[in-house]
Order: sequence, then C-alpha cells, then structure tokens
Amino acid sequence: METISIRLPDDLARRLRKEMQCCEQSRSELIRDALTYYLHERERQRVLAAFAREASELDLQEIETLASDFAAVEQEALDQAEDKP
Repeated sequence: METISIRLPDDLARRLRKEMQCCEQSRSELIRDALTYYLHERERQRVLAAFAREASELDLQEIETLASDFAAVEQEALDQAEDKP
C-alpha cells in the first residue's frame, strides 16, 4: 500500500477529527473511504455525461425503439427471475 502525505486546511482537519470520533474510524480509513467515494462519483459523472451526449444525438424514433427493446428485455428478465416459462 502506498503512503501519501497531504496538508489539510484547519477547518477540514477539524471536521475530519469530529468524524473520526463520531464513527470510530481511523483518519486513514476515513480518507480512503472519502477518496474512493469521490473517485467513483467522478467516474459515474463522466459516464452519465457521455450517456447524455449520446442520447442527445438520438432522434425520437430511435428513442422509442430503444425503450421498446428495453421493455421487452426487462420483462424477459423479470419472467426468468420469477421462474415463468
């Protein structure tokens, strides 16, 4: 595991100490959790932005076709989950 060193503004350090006491987690654990969440959220935002760009290029007919296809696949998955033939 890699070790890093960072400087925190006083207010952020104070908030971190408060959270450590509240959750009974170490500083390293809280920072790892926060960084993991932050990076996951950034990746999710990039994916959503790419999806929105792609969707903006579709015309209404394409959207209706995709929705119809999705509904059929979703129903099939639900039927399989409920063990329906």
